[in-house]
Amino acid sequence: MTLGACERFVADPGQRVAEAVLEDMRRAGLATWAVTWSERHRVAARPGDPGLYLALAPMDGITDAVYRRLLTDQFGGRSGISLCVSEFVRVTRDPVPAAVLLRDVPELAHGGHTRAGVPVYVQLLGGDPEPLAETARRAAELGAPGIDLNFGCPAKTVNNHDGGASLLRAPQRIHSIVARVRDLVPAHIPVTAKVRVGWDSSDGLEEIAVAAASGGAAWLTVHARTRAQLYQPPVRWPDLARARAAVAIPVVANGDLRAPGDLSHCAAQSCCHAFMIGRAAMARPDLFAVIRGARQDRPLPLAELAGIVRDYHAAMRDDGLEPGRAVARVKQWLRLAAQLDPRVEPHFAATKTAVAWPPIDAHLAGIVDDDS
Repeated sequence: MTLGACERFVADPGQRVAEAVLEDMRRAGLATWAVTWSERHRVAARPGDPGLYLALAPMDGITDAVYRRLLTDQFGGRSGISLCVSEFVRVTRDPVPAAVLLRDVPELAHGGHTRAGVPVYVQLLGGDPEPLAETARRAAELGAPGIDLNFGCPAKTVNNHDGGASLLRAPQRIHSIVARVRDLVPAHIPVTAKVRVGWDSSDGLEEIAVAAASGGAAWLTVHARTRAQLYQPPVRWPDLARARAAVAIPVVANGDLRAPGDLSHCAAQSCCHAFMIGRAAMARPDLFAVIRGARQDRPLPLAELAGIVRDYHAAMRDDGLEPGRAVARVKQWLRLAAQLDPRVEPHFAATKTAVAWPPIDAHLAGIVDDDS
């Protein structure tokens, strides 16, 4: 076994890690993963801390402050979520004003944490280092506990305007952006990066990872798909091992983590022992607690899921969201949950054409668990 294979550096950023090294690394990682899994009940604040790190993924149009509060409030605030990352704040030619940051990430007015005390990192998206760095500094001054940089968004409108995954084609620009943000943000505040394995292949993943790490990223989160895949299969967990081998910073795995067993399968293939979960939480809001062993590993009772969705609507209305948009958000939740849990599909079908809340509310209130 090669000593230190899990911490192997790639001297040439363009060098592809050899398969023999990856297999050696995976074997060496099994014992480490066994220790991490045995301590999964401990909520690691950061990747590499004792316990298990489980972040709530940023999802544009979904993970707003209401959603973050709802998910982290579950089970009396013992949701099992290590930290949240905000929906991206778009940065173009000028730094984003403080008022916009406070509007988009209202937790900044409360120490940068949700009501349950879970940290919320501010995610920024853009292609110009200077306004990104100035915005990051402003967010830090407002109380952001961390800054995350989005190099993974696959949306065409974003990519056509020099943002998100478009930067994957120019790793040197990722380095420049991370380095400039790191320069302007106080040293005690982590700067992290979120990427995909590549634009249309994973051939340059090592170079992308080295660019982020050499720029000063504290850790790297990798969605295990290319930009060209969007959210289509297959998920590419084995590719993540190449990023893990290329850099010394932690690598967080993201993509198709839907059940506790998926973490072990992903860890075995990727050598990543820290994880970020996104869409699966729409079908299983208790998934973080289930992974930690605090909840039974079984499908969430449909009546419980319906109750959470009704709470979600109430929280959105209390937060001032207008009725039509609140209804649209509820139907979006049910649609995404139905994609992962067939039990939800008939309930989405029964509510998707409703334009007002009362019939949806009545349907959700009438769900029982004899089909769960």
